Amino acid sequence: MTIHQCGSTNKQSTYSYMKYFYLFQLFLLCCTPLQLDAQQTGLLVSGPMLGYAEHREALIWMEVSPQVTSVAVQYGVKGGAKTAQKTVVFEGKLQQPFNPVKIVLGGLSMNTTYEYSVLLNGIVQKFPYSLTLTTKKLWEWREDPPAFSFLFGSCAYINDSVYDRPGDPYGQNPGIFESMTKQPSDFMLWVGDNVYLREADFSSAYGIQYRYQHVRKLPQLQAFLASRPQYATWDDHDYGPNDSNFSYELKDVALQTFINYWGNKSYGEAGYNGVYGKFTWGDAEFFLLDDRYYRWHEKIPDSLSEKSYMGQRQLQWLQNALLSSTATFKFIVSGSQMLNPLNDFECFTHYTREYNQLIGFLTQNKVKGVLFLSGDRHMTEIIKIQPNGFYPLYDVTSSPLTSRAYTSVLKDKEGNNPYRLPNTLVAEQNFVQIAFSGKRKDRVLTISCYNANNEKKWSMDIKQSELGY
Repeated sequence: MTIHQCGSTNKQSTYSYMKYFYLFQLFLLCCTPLQLDAQQTGLLVSGPMLGYAEHREALIWMEVSPQVTSVAVQYGVKGGAKTAQKTVVFEGKLQQPFNPVKIVLGGLSMNTTYEYSVLLNGIVQKFPYSLTLTTKKLWEWREDPPAFSFLFGSCAYINDSVYDRPGDPYGQNPGIFESMTKQPSDFMLWVGDNVYLREADFSSAYGIQYRYQHVRKLPQLQAFLASRPQYATWDDHDYGPNDSNFSYELKDVALQTFINYWGNKSYGEAGYNGVYGKFTWGDAEFFLLDDRYYRWHEKIPDSLSEKSYMGQRQLQWLQNALLSSTATFKFIVSGSQMLNPLNDFECFTHYTREYNQLIGFLTQNKVKGVLFLSGDRHMTEIIKIQPNGFYPLYDVTSSPLTSRAYTSVLKDKEGNNPYRLPNTLVAEQNFVQIAFSGKRKDRVLTISCYNANNEKKWSMDIKQSELGY
């Protein structure tokens, strides 16, 4: 009887335990947000994309559908307790035809990796890749500059047959973005023509927003956008018509659309519009120029003193920012080439007054560590010039990402450009990686070019000592 009694008690205890266990599981199910594949919900148009990342703050961008009524990001230290996670709710407008969303995560810890989730209408969006971000390390005054790298490129034409010109598609293999996802780097720098506005786009505000949305939701792009912070400036095709200048009537619409779809920390200055701004990474500082909003047409004679590439205010901003910079390397970033004397197309050299002002400023003030980055040309190359009494200046051009390559350059006068570094010309889809290494005062940057299949085309080093006196 004793054994039987014990057995009866165990059955009742087991039944009670299982009842409370299932009730607890039901409670957890009710309290845990529903998780669904982001592609199946139809709530997410594109993203998430990482914008700027600083020591204590980072930005997450995404675009949601008009059906979305609530957007939130839940985040916490990677591997940390779920109970320690925080949630930031988006408080801006939703249910619009175009809904780009920016959420800033503040109060973060330095040099820390966070994982995050996206909640749309209370539903956690699932992705086939991890969603993480890492804040910057405070290395200054403590240790040598860190080793780091970034990718950069330009000219991303995504086919859209209804609006494209007849004939062979101009856009090439979008698989290059999958190759770029596999290429390690700390961030990506988009150097203009990141979208191509067509005739049916740059004629209206709706068209401009449509084109930005169409490019951003490219499937091959999604994992790359989430994999590392993305910084950007523009050139003519993400601004307006081909070779457009300050006279473009929808330039303020284009400016606001660019701001809405990118995650830079700043755009222009108070009372002075533009996409220009700057950011630092490691011991490098990047000065992103706006080469469109204040630009005059290239055919205006140089004898007219007002002819401008970036505008006097932006030039003054650049000069002051360069003098204030303590970075080992100072990258001046422009959509158009800046140093190529043989470029018959768009180039900073065609604006003689401003060109001389900038080069003269660099030489007179002995600004060390300056390099130029550019896009636009549908080919990659490194131009090198030697100003009198100064160190060599390099303009690293990276293009195209998915646009058709400019193969005719091999036949015209630029085919044997004496200002081009030997073996750096690449006339096919490609991107460039720049890596930084070495101890303080003995830094080296390594520039490498990769094609769409992630095959290295060339590589070269520039020592810190070569960019000074």
